[in-house]
Amino acid sequence: MAEKEGPNRPEPKQVSLDGKTTAVLVLDLNARCQDPKEVCSKLMQPLGEFLERVRGSSIPIVYTISLMFKGTPLGEVASPLKRRETDPVIYPDAFDKFVGRELRDILNQRSVENLIIVGSLTNMAVLYTSTSAARIHRYNVIIPMDGVNAKSKYEHEYAIHQLTILPAGAGERFQFTTLSRISFH
Repeated sequence: MAEKEGPNRPEPKQVSLDGKTTAVLVLDLNARCQDPKEVCSKLMQPLGEFLERVRGSSIPIVYTISLMFKGTPLGEVASPLKRRETDPVIYPDAFDKFVGRELRDILNQRSVENLIIVGSLTNMAVLYTSTSAARIHRYNVIIPMDGVNAKSKYEHEYAIHQLTILPAGAGERFQFTTLSRISFH
């Protein structure tokens, strides 16, 4: 039996979301992403534009930054993302940003059902947080493939592949798209 070559890379699809039940979760895009040597710097322009569009639809945006950066200059959200004072920033001490209750409480207060997850790194924060969001917390998870990245193509592709092989129930909660293919109603 011949084996397929390469992972079953998901095909990005058009996604239309209810703005009243959707939130954007921006993972670990702190001030370090302003340094062009950091891989996350490549996300600054496209995510900055996407977040402006999101704000125009009054959709909540929640930022996470690793706890180790709290209280330091790297504990700030990357300035190209233009965080507003009303956008919460949380500092979880894990790749899975649902560790602790803070993120879950914020999303529950806003009656979120659909969670657009962007950020860096795909094989760390994005993989663990989005898996937890779908499997444990039962959110519909939308991954814009051009809104996440990793230090290498392999790490990025491996993480995306892992998200496509989740057990029944959780796997159906994932949608893969691109930033430009997301619309709100």
